[in-house]
Amino acid sequence: MAAKTLSSSLMALCLLGAAPFAHGATVLLNDNFNSENGGNGAAVYSGFANFVAADIDLLGPGYFDFLCRNAGDNTPCLDMQGNGNGSLTTRTAYSLSAGTVGLRFDLAGSQRGSLDKNVTVSLITPLGATLYSELFTLSSTAAFRTISRDIPLASTQTAFLRFQSSDIADSMGLLLDNVVLIGDVGPAAVPEPSGYGLVAASLASLAWLRRRHAGGSIADGERRGAAAK
Repeated sequence: MAAKTLSSSLMALCLLGAAPFAHGATVLLNDNFNSENGGNGAAVYSGFANFVAADIDLLGPGYFDFLCRNAGDNTPCLDMQGNGNGSLTTRTAYSLSAGTVGLRFDLAGSQRGSLDKNVTVSLITPLGATLYSELFTLSSTAAFRTISRDIPLASTQTAFLRFQSSDIADSMGLLLDNVVLIGDVGPAAVPEPSGYGLVAASLASLAWLRRRHAGGSIADGERRGAAAK
């Protein structure tokens, strides 16, 4: 009976070792704004595919596209101040699993005037709770730079991504482009190298126990036969 119980325990250990959890990630949002408005610029544009916008200028052919080029970007980009301080919020509230949320975007100075400008980047739940918020400030002449953040979440959350300008509203805001949001997704049963080793050791132990149990049964039978004689 003891051998049978130990065999069952080893089998359970073997199954656990065969399926350690490994996390992956998926791109939830990847927007370079190149296809907006047929690829053309527009003042105070609100027709974004992935965002709800207020006071955001789409800079591109036909509308101040040289500002994007001055900042080192040859594609359309966004001015975070149209007629005033602008806001840009995703149309979708993304489901974010517990783990790490990756956020990446390109940000540049206004390329006009002499004032430093800022934008606040946030992850906000539908009920208004702030999961992440950070203020970024750049000089007017700052070229595009890629900003990356790894945001830890202790539990599964649902949140909008928001960009908000909040400085002097003079229609010369920071420039934004190439927004990427990456979320943690479910565990996958993919064995790791250590898991394979545990499986092999468990199977070897299980085979040894079976041989020992079989040998003991034969010896017991021989003893019973000798006693009968």
